[in-house]
Amino acid sequence: AYFTLHYFKNAHLTCVDTWEGGDEHKIRQAKGEKILPSIEVVFDKNLEKFKERLTKYKGTSFQYFNDNFEREKFDLVYVDGSHHSDDVIVDATKSFEMLKTGGLIIFDDYFWKHYDNQLDNPSGAINSFIRMKKHQIKIVCFDYQLVLRKTRISKRWE
Repeated sequence: AYFTLHYFKNAHLTCVDTWEGGDEHKIRQAKGEKILPSIEVVFDKNLEKFKERLTKYKGTSFQYFNDNFEREKFDLVYVDGSHHSDDVIVDATKSFEMLKTGGLIIFDDYFWKHYDNQLDNPSGAINSFIRMKKHQIKIVCFDYQLVLRKTRISKRWE
């Protein structure tokens, strides 16, 4: 968030987070108990000077999509929330609906492997999303992060 607002002077950023940590933080409980309570405070302090170009939404992405669906259209979406495939597929499909044609969607942690069942990790959901949207996307970059460009709008009733 800091990088984007600092280097892209005309950017307006919407950050969606619970600031509670994810499954991987809950397993490392002792370390997480020390770090997690300060993450939101540090976030707010670091971005204070950009507050006029920052919208902060405290909640889940699912809540955000329900509250803001018809209000926002984005040029860029960076998906790095819950890493569980059920959540990733919702984040992918809902954020893609809010992405402008020509916009980019970046999936962080494509190769992240925390869950024993491989299908629960992000790559399973991202692969499904790519198959669903293959006629509406172009792969721009594929590494630990996957970057896709939205090439056209969905025509649901074709």
